Amino acid sequence: MTQRRVLFLMSDTGGGHRSAAEAICAALAREFPDRYDATLVDVFKRAAKFPLNHAPDLYLPLTQRAEFLWGTGFQLLNHRGTDRLAQISLRLNLMRGVQRILREPIPDLVVSVHPVFNELPRRVLRAYAPRVPFVTVVTDLFDAHRMWFDPGVDLCIVPTDGARRVAQRCGMPADKVRVIGQPISLKFLGDQRTQAEHRAELGLAERTTILLVGGGEGMGKLLDIARALDRARLPIQLVIIAGRNKALADQLRALTWHLPAHIQGFVTNMPDWMRAADLIITKAGPGTIMEALACGLPILLSGFLPGQENGNVTFVEQGGVGALRKNPDDIARLVGEWLTPGNDTLARFAARARELARPHAALDIAHALHQVLDDA
Repeated sequence: MTQRRVLFLMSDTGGGHRSAAEAICAALAREFPDRYDATLVDVFKRAAKFPLNHAPDLYLPLTQRAEFLWGTGFQLLNHRGTDRLAQISLRLNLMRGVQRILREPIPDLVVSVHPVFNELPRRVLRAYAPRVPFVTVVTDLFDAHRMWFDPGVDLCIVPTDGARRVAQRCGMPADKVRVIGQPISLKFLGDQRTQAEHRAELGLAERTTILLVGGGEGMGKLLDIARALDRARLPIQLVIIAGRNKALADQLRALTWHLPAHIQGFVTNMPDWMRAADLIITKAGPGTIMEALACGLPILLSGFLPGQENGNVTFVEQGGVGALRKNPDDIARLVGEWLTPGNDTLARFAARARELARPHAALDIAHALHQVLDDA
């Protein structure tokens, strides 16, 4: 049987786009063995001219050092008029590169997991292969940017009802929008081991466990938060995932700790660490939020990227699975409150997290893509 080619349009402007695409690819391989040949393309790197070809390299320093500027730009472009101007600019910069990507060879299905790569690639695809379907998988949890929503796509998959409402306000036909969930790694599917078993396997004590993470790059105020928790002398053990940030890991390991602290670099077994924990402290990245829900883990948000992640905070707070505190000392105080004997907040958050979780989203999306191809 000839494999059908699925082309995923993404960029490493943040880790969530690649991880979402990889989760869907793994789901396609699991559900439909040998049926699909999936390829991921970083469109900014492969198709863009200067300066957009440097967008993946500039994303991290820009979002870390100029959050206000990033948020302002996000909001400025989230309007119909400015969105039109942005699309014109994208055409001038990306058109030839996108044409090259979509013609070598022409795929059987195109899936965008990035807000920038929807209208322009869809129009290019229609010119060369009008019968090839184009699907958008939105990875903003709530207040998704309008650039995600191109009414001309064949299907727009969104993670929540909040994102669906935004899609319809942006002109998406209701019959083209499906709420399926945020695609996360298949490693987060059901695990029969108990929390105590996970702790034992990871070398942790049987003690209230706080997981402090900053994504794959170790972003955020991890050092300051860790120090605040240590000063609070709470009855906890702390696990800190520093990611690829070796300097941060070295700083953490050099501290004199009053509480048991376990410092990790980049890990590939995040589901195990989450299932061993009682609470996660993290920035408001959509992937980490949905992974935590899949593990029934309450969430304390330590920050968010203005504009892009505002809606993720709304999702966590309105969903009843966590709260936001940006100041490290406020974070430590709130953790102390939640751990006070008789306080049932963490138990309520955990129960609600299990209700909102969609650990099978990647599998469900794989089946939706398969159906789109069958209907094409």
